[in-house]
Amino acid sequence: MSETPRHRATQALREHAPELAGGAVVELGHGLDNTAFQAGGLVVRVAVDGRGVVWEARLLEVVAARVSVPVPVVRFAVEDVLAYPMLPGRPLLGRQAPPGTAGTLGRFLRELHAIDVAELDVPVEPADPAEWLEDLDGPAELLRILRQTVPAPVDAVVLAHADLGAEHILEHDGEVTGVIDWSDAAVTDPALDFARLLRDFGPDFLAQVRDAYGEIPDMARIEFFARCAALEDLAHGGEHARAAERSLRRLFP
Repeated sequence: MSETPRHRATQALREHAPELAGGAVVELGHGLDNTAFQAGGLVVRVAVDGRGVVWEARLLEVVAARVSVPVPVVRFAVEDVLAYPMLPGRPLLGRQAPPGTAGTLGRFLRELHAIDVAELDVPVEPADPAEWLEDLDGPAELLRILRQTVPAPVDAVVLAHADLGAEHILEHDGEVTGVIDWSDAAVTDPALDFARLLRDFGPDFLAQVRDAYGEIPDMARIEFFARCAALEDLAHGGEHARAAERSLRRLFP
């Protein structure tokens, strides 16, 4: 019988953070790719998609030295388990972004996208927009609109977080205190990093991101990926689905 994520987290703690092994292991949340737990002051994230995490730990070490927003500082990474001290703040999912957040994220993305990908060992994913429609589900009318507005893929790629939604942006006392969950990071279309910001915070917020970032990718690609991401979240249930419903009203006027 395969090991559960909780068992994997407990086993990894016993081997790599034994002082926490006898304490509570509390689930923080789970998605398609990962399940996250809290053990003492550590976040322990278990990959459930079969991917390892050592590459992500190496990536975070590089990124931390180049960006102005905190990212996880890895305590240990082994096979499918990655652990790091919990960052302050809580996700912006379902909440309004404080003033100044867009500018902070615009500068963060400018720094991230400038990192030389030649020094990295991360997946290369061209992000062909047409492929995003293959398994996408949702209201038929919205899917019809998406099929009529598929943009062309691009050759210019950068290091991207690739899942920069409100659930992965931490805030405390009006400040961005961290960007978490880098398991989808890839050398890919930079539009992906703007798409979820448009999905979660709207066009005015994105305009402020652009002011801090500089020239952003083609809006047709950003809007397409934002619409796809909103439909994906609609199937997740809970706060993700409620946020997606709000986003869809903006994205499909």
